[in-house]
Amino acid sequence: WYQRRVREAVVSTQSTGVTKEVWDKLGDHKTATSGFTLAKAIACATSFDNQHCGIYAGDWDSYKDFAAVFDPIIQEYHGISADARHTSDMDVSKLVGNVN
Repeated sequence: WYQRRVREAVVSTQSTGVTKEVWDKLGDHKTATSGFTLAKAIACATSFDNQHCGIYAGDWDSYKDFAAVFDPIIQEYHGISADARHTSDMDVSKLVGNVN
């Protein structure tokens, strides 16, 4: 499957992360939440040649279970470093603008 679908897939961001080694490690894995697989995650990129990113998470576990693929793509897509951290400030008094 790897040879036919991934290796010969269109060039997209996801294809740089799904190496044979990654496929051998994660290709048979299913997420606990919904049984989502790496094959399902990259199905758009392997089926269509006009995908910008070409990889989609099927559930929350996809981000954790397939982090070896998702993390570099997310970092590249958003232009952030691997050590970037998201911070939230839920203090409503700091909201600025028309929030009626």
